[in-house]
Amino acid sequence: MSLSQWKLDYSYSSKNCRTSDSNFNPPGFYSSAATVQHSAEADRSADQHEHLARKRAWDTAMGPAKSLPMNMFMMYMAGGGVSIFPIMMVGMMLFRPLKALFSVNSTFKPLESPATGAMILHKLIFCLGNLGAIGLAIYKVHTMGLLPNTPSDWLEFIPQPGRAQYSIVDEVFL
Repeated sequence: MSLSQWKLDYSYSSKNCRTSDSNFNPPGFYSSAATVQHSAEADRSADQHEHLARKRAWDTAMGPAKSLPMNMFMMYMAGGGVSIFPIMMVGMMLFRPLKALFSVNSTFKPLESPATGAMILHKLIFCLGNLGAIGLAIYKVHTMGLLPNTPSDWLEFIPQPGRAQYSIVDEVFL
């Protein structure tokens, strides 16, 4: 027996090999059913990929809104006193959403695909969640007394009223 009998011919297509001789196929194997099953699995995986892309886009859009309760608790725990810790907490609470608002398109750029579309609604919800966080930070600044929104904060700019009458006290009347 020579070794040339055991040599494999790779130029011969494996698909043709299976269909040419059905004796080598396992019992119950039909090549036409396998291609139909393979195409159905490909369709399911494409649908699943589109579903996961949409879900990831919604998770990104809802992220700022989901973090609002945690931020409320953090602002409560920071306290109402004017010291470095609450001021830094409020500063981060204010600047982080501002930075996110300026980078909305770059945030959603990796998520854009034909399956997800332009994602206008996603971007709008993302912006609303960040605006809610900014509103929370402004409210915290107001409760700390650092936001000048009462008339007493602007007394310096109010002109002094003129006197309506003068009273003179003399030694005679004492």
